[in-house]
Amino acid sequence: MERDVINHVRKCFRCIVGKTPEPHGRAPLESIQTSEPMELVCIDFWTAEQTDKKCVDVLVVTDHFSKMAHAFPCKNQSAKQVARRLWSDFFCVYGFPKRIHSDQGANFESSLMKELLALSGVQKSHTTPYHPMGNGITERFNRTLGNMIRALPPQSKARWPQMLQMLTFCYNCTEHETTGFAPFYLMFGRVPRLPVDIVFQHVLEGTPVVDHHEFIAALRRDLAEASRIALQNSRTAQARQTENYNRKAKGAALVVGDQVLLANRGERGKRKVADKWVSTVFEVVSVRPGVNVYSIKDPDTQKVKTVHRNLLLPVSFLSSNVESPCASNCSSLANDGPEIPVETQDSETRTINWLLNTENGSHQSVEASLVDEETVSDPFAESDVDSVALSPCDSASICAESDGALSQLPISVGDHTTPENHSELASANVVTCDAVADAQLLPVRTRAGRLVN
Repeated sequence: MERDVINHVRKCFRCIVGKTPEPHGRAPLESIQTSEPMELVCIDFWTAEQTDKKCVDVLVVTDHFSKMAHAFPCKNQSAKQVARRLWSDFFCVYGFPKRIHSDQGANFESSLMKELLALSGVQKSHTTPYHPMGNGITERFNRTLGNMIRALPPQSKARWPQMLQMLTFCYNCTEHETTGFAPFYLMFGRVPRLPVDIVFQHVLEGTPVVDHHEFIAALRRDLAEASRIALQNSRTAQARQTENYNRKAKGAALVVGDQVLLANRGERGKRKVADKWVSTVFEVVSVRPGVNVYSIKDPDTQKVKTVHRNLLLPVSFLSSNVESPCASNCSSLANDGPEIPVETQDSETRTINWLLNTENGSHQSVEASLVDEETVSDPFAESDVDSVALSPCDSASICAESDGALSQLPISVGDHTTPENHSELASANVVTCDAVADAQLLPVRTRAGRLVN
């Protein structure tokens, strides 16, 4: 019965939707690759409160290669504010990037933004829903910006929106751990002149320039060398991050036709009693294994969604009739067919095959690792005797306490045995002891605690 209950709970649709924690799987890390400044610019909004408890929306713009970042305060997060800030404060200063990357916010995916980027010849890409890791460079800068603001003195912290330009300038003039260069240098090809350098008379003097052509040649040479080193350092850092992240990767890649559940991220509020997963069972219709992104289709509405692997839970082991989960699961116990395991392959093997992009390895059922309760022997079920022999030490102590009067004790008779049969069975399990005479039989104790010869 315990085995049937375990199998029923594992395949119960309501139990899976309401109890299974998410994310169930963790896909391997895939890093974004860039090779020059302004190849990819990532944008996002960061919001914080002022001393008067009013929130200020900040548009964060970060170049993926050079790590150069800017933060522009906005009145709100509307598409008009985003387009105005990008045009006047970024495009007209640094030029137009090849591609802009953001999340799927309505302000970033609006028709106004699409028209602006189309006129500018800028491509647009976005992350999958509820997957901020797809825009990790801006998320990381948002945390750095918050740390810098919290470290300000109280007087400056009270007016932190006016300090944003100074904070971002300090960030851009500091050597970045990933590239090994300051973002300012990778963007402009020179070291910025700072007030601290003038105070300590440590102003860096460049090489004498004869004309503009020589300056451009030297600038190109220096930037090419710096870009090569920064690219090499970035690849090394990404490899290290991927190795550390993939140590906790688990699960397996999905294929077209698999049935999956989607993580329930749309509900608002405290979500204490909300389901962990959406009740609809989706079907995988397309796969992009290079970025661990899958397209899933709703069988009822035929709508297709593109989501990341971390938000999907494979449920191909469930019955195809999931419209009535209670009836389906209640009738599954009466089914005499073979049991369908939750996983058909060892989790570690599946994860290794996923990381190495190789064929699936050996299959191993999870049920094989469970202990078969039917094969466990009961020490009392193997014998018809309702007694257990005592050890020699216990027998000696009992003999000393009873002072040889054990032979006069009454014999316990079960409901299914006669006194004669019980005596024969008890005598068959007698253990001899050196502490008593050879002719004397050792007592045995029944389950009820009585002593018999």
